[in-house]
Amino acid sequence: MGVRKKFAWLAAVLVVGCSSLIVSACSSGSKGDPAAADPAVSKPPEKKEPVELVFYSQVPDYDESFMETFGNKIQAKFPHMTVKHLKAGSNKIDSLITNGDTIDVMFMSIGQADTLIQYGLQNDISDMISSQKFDLNRLETTAVELQRSFASGGMYGLPVFTNTLGLFYNKDLFAKFGVTPPKDGMNWDEVYDLAKRMSRTDGGVQYYGLAMSSSANFALNQFGASYIDPKTRKAAFTSEPFRKTMELLAGVSNIPGNGLTAQNWALGNQQKLFPEGKAAMFLHFVVYGLSFYKDTLNWDVVSYPQLKDKPGMGAQTYPTYFYVTKTSKHKEQAFEAIAYLTSEEFQNHLARKGMLPVLKNRVAGMAEFGQEVPYLKDKNVKGLLPEKFAPSQFTSVDVVRSQSPGHSFFFNAYQKAVLGLEDMNTALRSEGEKLDQKLAELFK
Repeated sequence: MGVRKKFAWLAAVLVVGCSSLIVSACSSGSKGDPAAADPAVSKPPEKKEPVELVFYSQVPDYDESFMETFGNKIQAKFPHMTVKHLKAGSNKIDSLITNGDTIDVMFMSIGQADTLIQYGLQNDISDMISSQKFDLNRLETTAVELQRSFASGGMYGLPVFTNTLGLFYNKDLFAKFGVTPPKDGMNWDEVYDLAKRMSRTDGGVQYYGLAMSSSANFALNQFGASYIDPKTRKAAFTSEPFRKTMELLAGVSNIPGNGLTAQNWALGNQQKLFPEGKAAMFLHFVVYGLSFYKDTLNWDVVSYPQLKDKPGMGAQTYPTYFYVTKTSKHKEQAFEAIAYLTSEEFQNHLARKGMLPVLKNRVAGMAEFGQEVPYLKDKNVKGLLPEKFAPSQFTSVDVVRSQSPGHSFFFNAYQKAVLGLEDMNTALRSEGEKLDQKLAELFK
């Protein structure tokens, strides 16, 4: 690590684990000073009091993997810390709070962060960032700025890993039909054209050129479109970014031979098309796809399609943050632990396990990506992170809270438009009005 990459946790480790270096530095500093050579004068390393840190996530099946990926590494780095993980399911957060159980660190994606506010657990860690000289400039800018926006200029948490969208493709299908497969850096028109060439019926089987998750592709859209205007708390279905996003995604259905029907529109059916070998390409979350398709077919992945006028820009980032809670009795130790999770050492550990790091230095962050994941061998991992992320829609708690009802009415409008039941303008306007009624209840 360079001189500028000093963290509070590093200083603590140097005191506890590298006392010999401190003694060596003292003795070499002044050979004629008897005090420097006298062990009785040299201060012993400060003993750290044992502390238990309780981590909580809303993911119900994330227990053993949490300790393997996070908990054991924290304990190895900080021997005085014991990590306890409370998994969701049997541990409902409202029950924990009612029972007086303390959570030191909560971690969740940006799309779930309203939970932190809902239960009053938000805690601005700006003072600790400053006092511990934590360098936010080491982290990916968008993930940091998102948190500042979410916390009204403060910082409730630190980003530890992220997700985004990618273009997965079936290598065998492209070989079967003699079509050159996609590559990194393609724009939407090029992907549409490729999908046209791959959409066909062969041997009585309908092959789709391009399938997608509508919810994922809208959530991380490239125009920063949101279901609501955070200033007015009203539906934003008729806004320019929203309309552009709708037109872009509707273009997938307008590809001849690739049209959606009422039967295959649902996300579950769209997801089935790709592993079943009936879709040549699939637009979906990168981290989800990497693990989901590992044993299903001969696949690879390239970068998300780009807008012609914004080369190098991918989809939005979807970071997961670790938050030191307001009720924690061990805030400094909790901050020390999550600061370590953003270190180059730990970020490389995450990358080796196939998780997208949040370091600003993409080369360093992705250098060892997937090395501990056998099914990622020889995969095109260099295209997983774009040169820059699209502007994010997740800029406030209200935007996060509107996701569930917003997508429901967006889905209705999209389905009406692509199936030809209503023109796009009518569908957007009518479903936006319905969302406004729902928002009035949500925000009252």
